[in-house]
Amino acid sequence: MARTEMHGHLGDPELDAVVATLRIACSVPIAVVDLVTQNTQTYPAEVGVGAPCTTVPDALSFCAEVVNTRSPLQITDARAHPVYAENPLVVDGMVGAYAGVPLVDDGFVLGTVSIFDDHPRQFTAQEMELLLYQAQLTSSVLRLRRTARTDVLTGLPNRTLFLDRLGHSLRRLEGQPGLVAVMFLDVDGFKALNDSMGHEAGDRALQGLALRLTSAFRSTDTIARLGGDEFAAVCDNLATPECADAIAERVVAIVDEPWILNGTAVDLGASIGITVTDNADDAPTDLMRAADAAMYRAKRIAGSAWVRGAGPVPNLTGPVVRQSQAN
Repeated sequence: MARTEMHGHLGDPELDAVVATLRIACSVPIAVVDLVTQNTQTYPAEVGVGAPCTTVPDALSFCAEVVNTRSPLQITDARAHPVYAENPLVVDGMVGAYAGVPLVDDGFVLGTVSIFDDHPRQFTAQEMELLLYQAQLTSSVLRLRRTARTDVLTGLPNRTLFLDRLGHSLRRLEGQPGLVAVMFLDVDGFKALNDSMGHEAGDRALQGLALRLTSAFRSTDTIARLGGDEFAAVCDNLATPECADAIAERVVAIVDEPWILNGTAVDLGASIGITVTDNADDAPTDLMRAADAAMYRAKRIAGSAWVRGAGPVPNLTGPVVRQSQAN
């Protein structure tokens, strides 16, 4: 699911057209583009469900079965089925029949494109063929979305996707306690590397850095390349500002590990600026400016370092600067 960064109904015209076409052409009350995670089905596009997601145990989920088998599935009478009769949507009378096909993106089965009828029925071969076609169309939409929101060189999210995820993290502060940290990272020694070894070596260093950053941050964090040798990260669901410090300390240490390019030892490091907020109303651009300012303070320290500035949040001022040096 992270590959496509979808969190419920998106209002995407192309995806909305997919489900609208299926509902009309197949004469069904429910049609969905469905992303499957453990015991949860999330709908970036849906008609007839009326919710961004549903929670159904995988053992009872039509869509989870399609994902697990990587094959189309048709259930003509869900109420009489030995397994799916216990599906909550069937028990509630919303679903009597189901048809779905895998949604494949870059070789990964992310979910399904599915239709549901409220009465038992046999779906025709033409309806199943239309499902397959609409799944291919959805896959193309996802591919274009990923290309537009991904840095080509490193495969990391780009600035557009970074801002989207930061906005999503801030919105989540409205409903749950915790902190969101924004980090800016600049690669120390990168210009000297480019000047001495050329841009091809610089590109390989950036690709290697992307791998190191991915291993240093948590799996739930977002790491993005903003351009050149500048990277940024969003870390949410933090208990204290010091949790962000610990992540930055780990990142600095991993980036500081030895680099060998073209058989030559290279000296690269990281300067990281951090700002932390608990306010859902903070503007992403304000947080980015605060992290950027802290990063420039870190660069003035000899050797790899991180600095956490006070940021724009009055109740999180604390010490103006927290810093650490790996060297």
